[in-house]
Order: sequence, then structure tokens, then C-alpha cells
Amino acid sequence: MIKSEEPHRLCRDELIRLDGDVAGTVVSCRKGVLWLTQTGNPGDHLIREGEAFSIDRPGAVLVSALEESLYTVSGGKRNLLVTAWPFLSAIPRMARLFEAAKRSLLA
Repeated sequence: MIKSEEPHRLCRDELIRLDGDVAGTVVSCRKGVLWLTQTGNPGDHLIREGEAFSIDRPGAVLVSALEESLYTVSGGKRNLLVTAWPFLSAIPRMARLFEAAKRSLLA
């Protein structure tokens, strides 16, 4: 479980999942760029160095680093579970490669 103002590192394309009672939790980006998506939330969010995202509803949240990043998780309830998903960290990279290939084919 990660829950403090102590910064944690995410390498590019690394992914974590926030589970449990996430409403009221704040994810802050101390360095880099983070991509967040949440179950039941139709939009994705990018947060850059110095920015924060306040989670206002229940539902699992995925956080991925678009470049090497430092982040903190604070606020919210005590039963928040943060898990690293190293086996999924290749998905954002694969999506970027697919988009680049598609652009070159259409050019």
C-alpha cells in the first residue's frame, strides 16, 4: 500500500492500479507526465509536473508514466490498495508503435 507525501517513481510506460475506496484520493505529479484513467469516467487525464488530480468517484484508477515520473498519493480513505502491473507496462508502448505504424501507412 502506498499512501503518503513521499514521492514514488514510475518509469516510462510503467503502470499502477489504485483500488479500493479511491474517492477523495489525490494523485500529484512531482516530475514527468502521468496518464490517468478510471472505471466509469469517460475521460482520461494527463497531469504534468506540479499538477494534481483529485479522484471524485469510486472505481479503479490506472496511472501510467509517459516519461520517467515521480508521484504522490494522498487523502482519501485508508483502504486504498496500490498495485504495480509490470506485465501491462508494454501496452502504452505498443499502442504508440501501432499509431506510428498506422500514420506511416496512411502517409
